[in-house]
Amino acid sequence: MKRLNSFLYTKGKYDRSYRRPVDTNAKYLYSKGRYKTKIAKEDLPEDYIEFNSRVIQYITGYLKTSGVVDIDYTYFLENHIFKDDYLYISYKEKLKKDKTSYGRERIVNYDICICGNDIIPILLAIEKNSNININKVKEKIYYKVSWYKENCKDEYTRVFGNRDIDIFEEYK
Repeated sequence: MKRLNSFLYTKGKYDRSYRRPVDTNAKYLYSKGRYKTKIAKEDLPEDYIEFNSRVIQYITGYLKTSGVVDIDYTYFLENHIFKDDYLYISYKEKLKKDKTSYGRERIVNYDICICGNDIIPILLAIEKNSNININKVKEKIYYKVSWYKENCKDEYTRVFGNRDIDIFEEYK
């Protein structure tokens, strides 16, 4: 068995200084999206979930969902469901908050944040594989979906149809 020592592996290398990801067809994965390994997708255990997110330039990533210590979720009330929302994940310590120079609250000590439609599958995998309570995050997501349904009716109908949904059931 290969030694896994990263919570994130990617199929390709990314860096904000690149204009695009590189080496996305390589056999081996990159640890934290930067360091080439001898680990293939097949070497990852079941607690790694595949995802794509803007935070890793939409390349395929594999996130460890066990060993999570704390999570939080922030959202924007806009005309799309999860595009600019973030799930913050810490593998080391409880998350801490402070204020930006504009007075907006922010989370400062996370290990990774995920945005977009993979938030729910990752959250459900964390619930399954880590021993933490995710109810506060679920409440925030239920509020966001309720707001979205009420304030973005056309977009809600386009995405979910004319029905009431349980967002977590939609992603199972």
